[in-house]
Amino acid sequence: MLRILVPLLVLLCASSASAQCLGDGVQLFPTPGAIVPTNTRFLLEGVGTARPQVTALVGKKLRLVADKHVVEVKAQRGWESSLGRATVILKVLGKLEPDTRYTLRVDEAIPNVMVLNGPSTVLPEWRTGKGPDSFAPKWLKRPAVSEGILRRTPQGTARFVRLNLSLREESPAYLVVKLEPRRPGPSVQQYVVPVHNNTAYIGHEACSGTFAMEDGRSYRAKIEAFDAAGQVAPATPPVDFEAPAE
Repeated sequence: MLRILVPLLVLLCASSASAQCLGDGVQLFPTPGAIVPTNTRFLLEGVGTARPQVTALVGKKLRLVADKHVVEVKAQRGWESSLGRATVILKVLGKLEPDTRYTLRVDEAIPNVMVLNGPSTVLPEWRTGKGPDSFAPKWLKRPAVSEGILRRTPQGTARFVRLNLSLREESPAYLVVKLEPRRPGPSVQQYVVPVHNNTAYIGHEACSGTFAMEDGRSYRAKIEAFDAAGQVAPATPPVDFEAPAE
């Protein structure tokens, strides 16, 4: 059966690329409300003032709670951006039941935190599917940059490049991008970038972002694609582009 890419968590989408600042709080991958495989792992991102609270979770445990089942997840070191964001990996310690709704009690670890993505519920929830995801994602075409986006907002400048992707995958997927300048300049950056509708965005809004990019500088992006279970796609050639210039 053809396995196609499904809608995923959007940390940065086309509308946010031209909108105001995201704000302080946390975002989760897969997007709350999504159907996830029973062998999923989760990503928890801290934005703005929530960034140090999220990085402080490394080595600690949170709870996933269902009506008749509780399982712990352990926060593992992930990635930090240079623009006010940090993401940790939440590894499930045990087995998730199929066709079950789970709630992540993020409030027990970070009281009064605001969840910035997913349905407008107090706590993030997901429903598991029928079983595990046993197949790694596969590239159908090489990723490519389709456009640059530059927007001025009252808070500052937002700058992104849009990646067009073609992945074969049955569960939510994300990219880990290593971004380096093609000539001497800023240091190498590495961060996680969720995928939505075969699209991902590299860059920053006025207040925070996944990657800092200088006006018109040439970059090379080395891209790895992962599914929700942590399985990685075969290697793909890097993507070269120039950051949007004012």
